Amino acid sequence: MFEKEISGYAFNITKRYTGESVPLSSLLTDVELPDSFKKFAEAEVEEMIDKEELGESKTGRFDLSIPDVQALFKEIRHVLKNSYSFSREEFLELADKASKFIFNYIIRPQWTLEKFLFKGDSEVGKADVNIAARYFSDYSYYPKGIIEYLDFHNKEMLDVETWKKLHAKIDEHLLGVLPAKASSLTSALFKLFEFSTGADKVPTDAMILFFRDKSAAEIVDRIEFAKELKNIQLLDLTTLTMILEAPSKDVSQNISVLQTPEEPPKEFRTFERQTVTNPMQPQEPVALKEPEAKKETPAQEQVAEAKLGEPSPSAGQNQPSEPAQKSSSPSIRTFMSAKLETKIIKKIFRGSRSAYQIAVHKLNESPDWKSASKIVEGIFIENEIDPFSKYAVAFTDVVSAKFRGRQ
Repeated sequence: MFEKEISGYAFNITKRYTGESVPLSSLLTDVELPDSFKKFAEAEVEEMIDKEELGESKTGRFDLSIPDVQALFKEIRHVLKNSYSFSREEFLELADKASKFIFNYIIRPQWTLEKFLFKGDSEVGKADVNIAARYFSDYSYYPKGIIEYLDFHNKEMLDVETWKKLHAKIDEHLLGVLPAKASSLTSALFKLFEFSTGADKVPTDAMILFFRDKSAAEIVDRIEFAKELKNIQLLDLTTLTMILEAPSKDVSQNISVLQTPEEPPKEFRTFERQTVTNPMQPQEPVALKEPEAKKETPAQEQVAEAKLGEPSPSAGQNQPSEPAQKSSSPSIRTFMSAKLETKIIKKIFRGSRSAYQIAVHKLNESPDWKSASKIVEGIFIENEIDPFSKYAVAFTDVVSAKFRGRQ
């Protein structure tokens, strides 16, 4: 996924240097190159110097704890790094490797960090965290959070479960400032694709992966709904902010906001982190293939339940008779309780709230029961639902209740 954009990112780097030798110092001072790439190149050279084991005593005769000796080796490392040059072949490999890594990290920081840090193990040492932190430039607060945690608790090892909790707390804070600070949270994402493609828009699929990585299920639902219903394949910051600012959880009732940027809603919402019970399946960090689809967690059941088929007091009043007036008729959601709605999402739509919202919008737009029944039939066929099962019958009754008296 995003192979074209990844290749474009690497090409835009390599086209600036055509010689047989590319000095690291030239890359670090090139204002046209992304900082994330420069940090990656610098980290690669520092890792090479690490392998030289400078300052390691071979005879045991030198006291390397003397501050002057340590300062000397630090200066030597600095000189070596600034004098390093990549061969043409090394530079091409560097650009390819860096572009894949950077796309992974900017789009899916939690997934990338976990793969890069732990490499399949259950623990990682503090020294390895410090080394890995060289590569994580765009969201430096993630590795910084780990190091501060280890320093505060005086620990030399970090286990993967503790890391997940630390990462979740950071993401919870980040999501808590949305939508007011959407621009700062997604800044690295927009810069990534701008350098790669020259456009100031991000593919909707990339934005979905970005918020899915943060377990922001409600935001993912909103973006998927906009993509499916409005065929929005690219998101600019204005459209993204509109989606985040929609005051109702049911985006189908606020989808018009995407068509009227001159009158955005004034009400802001904050999004709470939602627990993920089925993490993404592991993949190779540099491949950047989309993870296997997981079922979104349905909302918790609510206690109150209304009688099936009984509309709200206003639902039966002033029912429009002309299709042109159908937008003023009640939504099918008014004909079911919150508990039944949760069950329908889980049993009929396999836990996908976005698929449910799209279906609700289509059914609400249907002019009559005949058209709506075909949509219901298609939903059952697509999801392999027995039309005579308990919740299939309940869902059919709910849709029928909306059109009762209009047939």
